[in-house]
Amino acid sequence: MKNIINKIGVFALACLAFTSCESEDDNTGDSLINYSPATVTLSSSSPTMFDESAIDADDASTFQIEVTATLSAAQPTDAVIDLIQSGGSASSSDFEAHTITIPAGSTTGSATVDILQTGDIEGSETLQITGESRANFNVSPFTFSATIDNDYINDHLDLVLSWDGSAVNDDVTISSFCEMDYDLVLLAEDFSPLAYIAGTASCPEEDYISGLADGTYYIASDLYSNPYSGLGYTDVIPVTISYSQEHFDVSGSFSSSEESQQNLSSPDSGAVGGFGEGLGAVVIKLVVTNGYEYTLTNFY
Repeated sequence: MKNIINKIGVFALACLAFTSCESEDDNTGDSLINYSPATVTLSSSSPTMFDESAIDADDASTFQIEVTATLSAAQPTDAVIDLIQSGGSASSSDFEAHTITIPAGSTTGSATVDILQTGDIEGSETLQITGESRANFNVSPFTFSATIDNDYINDHLDLVLSWDGSAVNDDVTISSFCEMDYDLVLLAEDFSPLAYIAGTASCPEEDYISGLADGTYYIASDLYSNPYSGLGYTDVIPVTISYSQEHFDVSGSFSSSEESQQNLSSPDSGAVGGFGEGLGAVVIKLVVTNGYEYTLTNFY
């Protein structure tokens, strides 16, 4: 009997020892496999000189650095490479860098770095671009160097003339003042008319001025046509001129004051001819310096 028990005990210990060894073997598996990440090679044949003032939004491809990424063999996962600035004097507002993705199963991909118009006076700038992997890929050494010359200086002063509103007179309602026709005019320092800035039938009127010689000017609203002038309405027309200059800290608005308010009975002017009927609900003094620096103040 004791021999039988001893044999059972030895057998049990042997099974336990065998099971223990088998568990250790199960944990070895892939941990013994050496993994070497694939290498991505970057290249570009894009131009290295960019004229910022010549950038055309309709032909943006002319002002891009295109970078191509290549793998020697397709991989089972996407290779994602961020294009980043590695040096140079350009700031983050001078360009927009994108990301290259080489899809799983492919060997190439590409993306661009877009050169932007900033409107800042910066002089000649340099830009160096390299690539940085997001995942388990190596990126071969790569630097693309570019120069951005000829600053783009925005001399467009954008203007919006608005006057919409509504009124009721003897239960007759005007739902919109846009049936009236206001225009925006440019006057010389002596108040003589120079040109229409915005002279259409649009409501609001929107346009811009540019290319003015240094000096003093005036911008004025002109009530060109008023179909309500003889109908007895006395409601005030809310005339406002808003202005802005992209890339510069220049923006604001001027509205008609008590001294200059026009109402629905105001006569129209029919044409620009000085401060006559219809002209001048809002008048802005404009001083131009260096061809693109604008200072605007309320004339009243």
